[in-house]
Amino acid sequence: MTVIPQDLVAVFHASFHPTQGNVVDWSLKTSDDLNLDSIEFNVLPSGLHLIDRDVVYFTKDGQHGVCIFRRRKTEEQGQRGFRLSSFGVLLARSKRPRPWRHTAALKDLFTIIHKQCEEAGLVQPTESQWEPARAYFEERKIRKVDAREWSGWNQDFSDSTEFNSHPTLHLSQLFRILGPSSLIIYRHVLGRRRILIYTQPPVEAACILCYAAADMCYEAQLSTSGRTRDPLSVLGMVTLSDMRRLKTESGWIACTTDAIFLEKPSCYELLVDLTHSGPRPAFYLSKPVIPPPPRGQTHRLSMTHFAWSDVKLWNELDRILQLGHDRCCSENDNELLAPTTASWIGDAWADVWRVYEDACIVCAGLWMGLGWRRGAVGLEGDDDLGLSLSGSTTREGSYVRNLGMGIEGRPSVSTARTMRRSSTMSWSSGRATIVGTSGVDELGGSKAHQGSSSSGGEDGGDAEEERVDRQLCTTLALLQTLHAHTAFQLAVLASFLPPPGSESSSSGTVYLYPKDMVQFELGPLSSSDARYLEWVAQEYAGNTQVVMKRGWKDLVGALLGYT
Repeated sequence: MTVIPQDLVAVFHASFHPTQGNVVDWSLKTSDDLNLDSIEFNVLPSGLHLIDRDVVYFTKDGQHGVCIFRRRKTEEQGQRGFRLSSFGVLLARSKRPRPWRHTAALKDLFTIIHKQCEEAGLVQPTESQWEPARAYFEERKIRKVDAREWSGWNQDFSDSTEFNSHPTLHLSQLFRILGPSSLIIYRHVLGRRRILIYTQPPVEAACILCYAAADMCYEAQLSTSGRTRDPLSVLGMVTLSDMRRLKTESGWIACTTDAIFLEKPSCYELLVDLTHSGPRPAFYLSKPVIPPPPRGQTHRLSMTHFAWSDVKLWNELDRILQLGHDRCCSENDNELLAPTTASWIGDAWADVWRVYEDACIVCAGLWMGLGWRRGAVGLEGDDDLGLSLSGSTTREGSYVRNLGMGIEGRPSVSTARTMRRSSTMSWSSGRATIVGTSGVDELGGSKAHQGSSSSGGEDGGDAEEERVDRQLCTTLALLQTLHAHTAFQLAVLASFLPPPGSESSSSGTVYLYPKDMVQFELGPLSSSDARYLEWVAQEYAGNTQVVMKRGWKDLVGALLGYT
């Protein structure tokens, strides 16, 4: 049974007026005190006039929303041949807003309203033609504040009206597109930095990447005590009207189509350029200019790449991606990302770049084997995601992290259909373990699916069910891997901090040296790893001040193995 979400506080229609610019020409709100000023700029970002349709996710004063964009041909004077409009909703504040649950219904509703206008020969809907929108709003407007605590990914995916609409299910595409460089985003998300994704229309893929990237560390940030327990904020689409807001707020991820942000590096700390002409998107760090100039830009952009210490985690993630590579996502999912990735995929340089990445990973693996960090690059275990939960067996002499300090197994899940109907799968918070009660389907390939040979319709249904199961299983395995790695590093950090309740825990200073970074599985000589560790300590060390000691004596001591 499909549960209709009741979390709306406003429904509105915005369009481009030839003399007034972007305007909100119709709206319906639960309260007259709700302010929709400037929302028209977020739902009609620059460049959207070049495409026929799109989906835009945005925020307004901390409230999440989603809108459907359409470009219609018109002979109306001043419209330059097209009429641009967006029809969207604004959600009430909650601990876990889910605007994607309204996307499919909004598309159908907007199509109905447009069809009525075309049949009546009208350019703009009349009050009577907004009646379907009023009925939609009355059905879905908020009745009571959702105060439920987040109960795990099982419930999160089950709450989606349309299963494939959940942005986090696109996490595997994010890793495949960005490659090892995706862990640059992971580090900035865990450190609650300001992340900006620059893209060109259509923008739906970039908005989805924002939500998927923020969910990399969602569970850890929600359950870890630190400076704040709020996960990274997802702002969605931002425009020039949000520039002051971006400079003052901390810990967010957003996307934009305004190229002027490329010249404003002080607004963010990491820039992901999806328009880069190479085989992969480009990553830039925003660094302060030293000494600061009296006039002009105080920050500059510096291209960055993934760190060698990311290789072990990336190999774990890449292994999961390889297991679920065949038809993990539907054709619609591939088409969704195709406009954004068209400049990379098929490029002759793509293979060269992948060879370069592979060479870097091999070199990093050899370097890690020299003894400054523990563990091998590869994972131990069988090539499937259906290990028994009764215990893990490893090859003799292999290094396996303890429970809570790494990857302690992969999930056995029930089918997605079973999960959505009866919620038989549970995600145990803190242990990153998925428990299935029936219908276990391994990501490595289910014999039941492989052996099925019925009629064409049944085969098509089985194939679609298997694809959904694989997509769900891959996503959960990726989330589990990231959460386990995050929990491991936070546990190591806690081992250096004074015990809770002691006098030194309220205010004190802890010094970390390059040799200590080895325990975090970070490079003792890497400046980027040291900066990342400073971010983590700043966010999760509480009132204790953590200082990184990186003098030449400390670096030489780490290189020579002095303690």
